[in-house]
Amino acid sequence: MHARPIVANVRTLSLRARLALLIVLAVAMVLGVQAIIEISVFERAVQRDLMETARLTAVAVADDFELRREPVDLDAVGEMLHEVAGSAPSIRTISLVKVDADGAHLLASTSSDERAEALAAAAQAATRRETIVVNSPKGIAITAVPTLRDGQVVGGVVVTVSLGAIAQLRTKGRRVTLLFAPIAVLLLTLLIDWFARQLIHQPVARIHEAMHRAGRGDFSARASIVRPDEIGDVASGLNDMLARLQNFNVALQERVRDATAELRVRNQELVESYHRVFALREALARAEQLAAVGQTAASVAHQVGTPLNLISGYVQMTQEDAAVDPRTARRLGIVQEQIAKVASVVRTMLDHARRPDTRWPTALAPLISRVGDVARPKLDASQIALTLDVARELPSIDANGEELELALLNLVNNSLDAMPGGGSLTIRVTHAEGRVRIEITDTGGGIAAELLPRVFEPWVTTKPAGRGTGLGLSITRDVVARHGGTIDVVSEPGRTTFTIDLPAATPRPPDA
Repeated sequence: MHARPIVANVRTLSLRARLALLIVLAVAMVLGVQAIIEISVFERAVQRDLMETARLTAVAVADDFELRREPVDLDAVGEMLHEVAGSAPSIRTISLVKVDADGAHLLASTSSDERAEALAAAAQAATRRETIVVNSPKGIAITAVPTLRDGQVVGGVVVTVSLGAIAQLRTKGRRVTLLFAPIAVLLLTLLIDWFARQLIHQPVARIHEAMHRAGRGDFSARASIVRPDEIGDVASGLNDMLARLQNFNVALQERVRDATAELRVRNQELVESYHRVFALREALARAEQLAAVGQTAASVAHQVGTPLNLISGYVQMTQEDAAVDPRTARRLGIVQEQIAKVASVVRTMLDHARRPDTRWPTALAPLISRVGDVARPKLDASQIALTLDVARELPSIDANGEELELALLNLVNNSLDAMPGGGSLTIRVTHAEGRVRIEITDTGGGIAAELLPRVFEPWVTTKPAGRGTGLGLSITRDVVARHGGTIDVVSEPGRTTFTIDLPAATPRPPDA
């Protein structure tokens, strides 16, 4: 429950303090693990030596007993056992045990009270005819080997060793570790901290000081560090950045002074211009001004709305698409194309009331394909199936491609609004007798009969309030008319068809 405050307190420490704390913990952990491993390895080595001593002693006693002639002098055997036990301080007891049908019986021993575990080990060694090792929970280890007489197993020799030395060794090792580990941790920490101060802390302090001075606006500050390592690279990069900032600041101040002087001149000119403009504004008729502003604003809003709706559809699809694939990149490209068209329309509407003729030979098949690509995502989202039926070998037309494309998109958007529950949309292109016909057919609810004769007039709309300006079809009609074509509509419940007839391009004679 106190972990978070501790972590918070550690984070408030300086870099040097945190590094020193980390070093202390790391060194203490390494020394502790090393001490544990060394003590464990040494304990195992001592235990192996004790067990090997017990086994060799038991084998030697068994061989001696086998070589003695009958009758065996048990007193002499007892003296021999005492001599052997006295030569090895780690041996606790040595016992000679006879094993017969009645069980295990003690023949000679260095101890007056033989343990039951020793008799059981001797019996087991005699039965199995192999060495038996038993670790008792009482801190002793029992080793038993079988004894032979004339090739027959007659009993066993049991050697008991004490494991208390191992426990004493473990205790002493821990004491030594607890005594010398803090000294080693302190010395290593001081040594590493000294190196860290020379290699890290002092250079970082210089870099920090230079950054602090730069933060106060002193861009002449520099980190005086020259080293062929990462910290040297950081210092060099910081110095280069500060030098660029200093130069930029000087240049910016000069530009501000120049701009301020120029601004004073411009302000004077602006005051004079304001008086001239004010006089002109007083001369304009208020009604004409409001009408012009209103028409321009409505036209711009409608023309901008079509690409923005498509952009919204693409952005929405991109956000909902979990996988990034080539289609996403293609859609983003279309978004960029729409943004460019919006900018072009705004410039067109605001440049001149009467635009110059900017038509050029245009292939209809790619234009219709672009219209389909642009509209398809929003049509798919509205569950509207799009069909493109473009005749082969279409003649080109003299057209402003951007204007004509936006006019077709106006018609497609009207069809989309007419089918909120889904449906189908077909764009068919044919040609005959020097003219090209574009038919856009949808399966929407149709146009009311009373509105059909006036559908191309400005401000006439079938959409709810707030969803349309009533200028879309009027603008489309004007675009078609500027291209020398005509547009008609036929509508009934469940089917509406807009038909655009355009003249094919006149072949131009080759340049002389």
